Amino acid sequence: MSYNKILDRDLKQLRESIEDMILETKVQYAEAFEVIKSGDPNSAEMILDHDKIIDNMQNEFTSTALWKIAKQQLVAKDLRLAVGGILISREIERIADYAKKITKFYVQYKPTKKYTNSIIKMFQIIIDMLDAISIIFEAYSIDNAKVVYKLEQSLNNEFQEVYKYLIKILRKVEANEEAEEIGEAMKQVKNLERAGDHLLNVQEIVTFVRTGKFEDASQIQELIEEQMSFTAVLEK
Repeated sequence: MSYNKILDRDLKQLRESIEDMILETKVQYAEAFEVIKSGDPNSAEMILDHDKIIDNMQNEFTSTALWKIAKQQLVAKDLRLAVGGILISREIERIADYAKKITKFYVQYKPTKKYTNSIIKMFQIIIDMLDAISIIFEAYSIDNAKVVYKLEQSLNNEFQEVYKYLIKILRKVEANEEAEEIGEAMKQVKNLERAGDHLLNVQEIVTFVRTGKFEDASQIQELIEEQMSFTAVLEK
């Protein structure tokens, strides 16, 4: 087999490994969503086992990517894929970890209060963001980056609202058990907000891998605003 074919095969393996990690994380969030609705402790145990699979995938990807960097003379875009892939795999592993934590919270406290609707809404936004980045290598476009950014903005808005609400009710509760539950709920909404940050990081890394340019969230926002302004002019 020629060197170029070996290299192409190796790079394809790296891309597929990242996409597999994203897919497994989507599965984990779907499973966690079922636990949130059912509170079934047996299902929660399954998610803990699934999280170990994702941890192993992340470790295996890092080892594989580092080996290919050492053995193959990767340059430019190929090197960006290997290094960027390591960073992406770390971000995905952390995102998966938040699903595990929120599952533990729901099993332990079995919350039924008003704030749970906001947590479920935030959870769904994370799933939508995972869907948006699941095809990042096959169908990269600035429009897809905009979708991820807009979802992250929606997540932040939801986070701000529910966090304010939790602080408000925390000030009024008297029972220690209820105060403890509210405190843990605040940790979980913060975890979901962080998951959104990690997904935005993934999008930024993919942009760098594909284009060699690093566009952070503020630059994406500028593109969105420019597009909106241009559309408004056309509609006049």
